[in-house]
Amino acid sequence: MKIKNLLIGSGLVYATGLALYSVFIVKKGKEFEAGLDKSTGSLDDAVTYGGKSKSFSGQTMRDLRLGAFCGGMQLDFSDVITEKSDYRMDVKIVSGGFNIIVPDNFKLKIVDHCQFGGIADNTVCKDPENSVLLSVFADIKCGGLNFENADLENTATDQCCSC
Repeated sequence: MKIKNLLIGSGLVYATGLALYSVFIVKKGKEFEAGLDKSTGSLDDAVTYGGKSKSFSGQTMRDLRLGAFCGGMQLDFSDVITEKSDYRMDVKIVSGGFNIIVPDNFKLKIVDHCQFGGIADNTVCKDPENSVLLSVFADIKCGGLNFENADLENTATDQCCSC
């Protein structure tokens, strides 16, 4: 009888914890989304409990804010139009992640605060003399952020399929 009561109590504590964490995530996601630029041409975006994949081919690059809350996104900036020599990207992640594909003329400068997560910069700037600086400011709690070039993605696929 004591074991049954212990298991029921543990289950209730676990379910309550999950419910409270879900409320916390939704609240953080809504607060973040309220501060996003919703104007035409804005690249700001967020995901809460889900996933997205977006391509910005032919769009003009702008400073942007991204958020992932128990979800993830793949964003392809490989064919964006750049009109400036530097851009800013603010990223907030709570139990989620991003895979961001950038052009091979982008040079990244990353400033981060990671707790139980991390950042991978798998990019190669092929023309450092004429590069576009992307300053990334990331706040990550239980998640990840990956940057890569489009050609690296294709190379990895080619290598995989050649076996």
